[in-house]
Amino acid sequence: MTTLGVVVGNLSLLFGVLMSANMALTWGELASFDLAGDKSALAGLGGALVFMAFRWLALAVVLGIAVWRGGFGRLPGSRGVQLVGVEVAHGALGVGSYQAFESVVGAIQRSDPGPLTFGWMFGVAIPLVVFGVGFFGLNAGWVRRRPLVAAALVALIVSGHLAGWREGYR
Repeated sequence: MTTLGVVVGNLSLLFGVLMSANMALTWGELASFDLAGDKSALAGLGGALVFMAFRWLALAVVLGIAVWRGGFGRLPGSRGVQLVGVEVAHGALGVGSYQAFESVVGAIQRSDPGPLTFGWMFGVAIPLVVFGVGFFGLNAGWVRRRPLVAAALVALIVSGHLAGWREGYR
């Protein structure tokens, strides 16, 4: 089960990274939306919510497997308590990200540029932290044995998010 868990967790991580890079692009588009222009393009953002949900589910799987493998051993309590704590924190970030998305879309509709400045946080910064926690929690032993390969993978994940952001940001 351990090997299967690692394989499933890393496949889920890869799937989540792909969804998240698309979300970085979407957040980049939102953060640079032309407030004076036509707002009919906002209708296509419903698809972004699907990417957001898939990313959230993929990361929930990664974090769950990481907890059960002992990747969060420094947290207090049994693995069951750790699982609940990690998933509740992840759920709170998901709800916060959704609320931020809705807030930014509402701001665009009102031609209010204020909330647009927070797009980088939800498109790049927060997802990268959660991916890092999940990646290292799931692959802690492997990372210690292959730090250069792990650093290269982290660099790819970061560059994918930044490329998505730059592509979306006009």
